[in-house]
Amino acid sequence: MDVTVVVPTVGGPYLTEQLAALAAQTRPPAQVVVVNNGQPGAADATVAAWRAELPQLELVEDRRETTPGYARNVGAERARHPGILFVDDDDVVDPGYVAAMGDALDESELVAARVELERLNPPELTSRWGSMQADGPMTYHDFLPWSISAALGVRSDVFRKIGGFDRDYPICEDTDFSWRAQLDAGARLSFVPDATLSYRLRTRPGQAFRQARVWASWEVALHKRYRARGLTASGNQLRALLRWGRPLLLLVRARRREDLVVAARQLGSCVGRAEGTVRHRHLHL
Repeated sequence: MDVTVVVPTVGGPYLTEQLAALAAQTRPPAQVVVVNNGQPGAADATVAAWRAELPQLELVEDRRETTPGYARNVGAERARHPGILFVDDDDVVDPGYVAAMGDALDESELVAARVELERLNPPELTSRWGSMQADGPMTYHDFLPWSISAALGVRSDVFRKIGGFDRDYPICEDTDFSWRAQLDAGARLSFVPDATLSYRLRTRPGQAFRQARVWASWEVALHKRYRARGLTASGNQLRALLRWGRPLLLLVRARRREDLVVAARQLGSCVGRAEGTVRHRHLHL
């Protein structure tokens, strides 16, 4: 299946690596749409540098909203092909990625690539991060499987049927999208082990804390939305409160920056769930 690759960006330093990876595909994508919803002109020079290698490359600038989900919707509106692949600007796809994902979309309406962490991240961090879509789709919530948006493919008709990514979700929009595609459009989610994405982790404590905090806050919104559709209860709340002790202990014992990153990630998750419980008026600690 011919595919359009959509790359949301704010013009970060890694965009050129992802475009280089897309230019090196064994089967080139039929269309590449880079959507800048950061500062005006932030991606202009990088995109211009790759036009010769990627003649199918298009740049769209739309700053009406600044969330990645909105940027993906903008890119998908420009898609001219039956398959759409979403990748992030700071990750790197392997040379067979487009071919494997395109072939998988011939069989399934929704596909998830394999994610590996070793290529772009220090081993001291990846060894303590845990698995992330390495052997199958994400099942973190003990509900329907889902894919992170950086390694997600969908047929364009399914994307349009469910209205794309929910603009109310600044994060966790990929989980919501995957679930709606299955529940509302009858899509089958298939894992594609032959398509590998190298994912870049947050390597600074502040970055890891903020990312985990926002994720956890919006996980509460997900739980509230889908509890009536089969998502199980959030478990023992007292046990959840005891999780606060783990990152605090890690902080006390930290000896390297990687220790601080892991502790900050766990602490951010605790703080985010508490904030989300208040913001969304739904207990999910």
